[in-house]
Amino acid sequence: MKQYIMLFFCCCTIFILAGCSTVTPPGAVACGGFRGQGCPADQYCDYPEGANCGRADATGVCMPKPDACIQQFDPVCGCDGKTYSNDCTAAVAGVSVDYPGECGGEQIVCGGIGGFLCPEGMQCVDDPGDDCDPAHGGADCMGICK
Repeated sequence: MKQYIMLFFCCCTIFILAGCSTVTPPGAVACGGFRGQGCPADQYCDYPEGANCGRADATGVCMPKPDACIQQFDPVCGCDGKTYSNDCTAAVAGVSVDYPGECGGEQIVCGGIGGFLCPEGMQCVDDPGDDCDPAHGGADCMGICK
């Protein structure tokens, strides 16, 4: 049993680290990740696709906030869990895009053995839809960000 637990832990660690990009373009300032490195007030942390808004130590790049956007409705879900009319309006608000489309249909997971963090302004709560209960011996339960 011990070998299976260790194998599971190693596989999870490799999976998490494989999804993390540590390469920052020349001249760019890295942001986010476990250290929570911020950006200047006139910039925002732009996470690349698949970076899960900086969870699992993924980093982004500080980008300038746009001054204006075109009026085009192409909704995106921001890393703050709010829906924006397009990626530009999210950037004006200083928020990176989590995924295309409106927020709500897809829940953001947190906690667990990987210690996934929630976006700023949200907190990790127990997922009532799973069988893992931290109050009854369920260590390393995954949660959802609310």
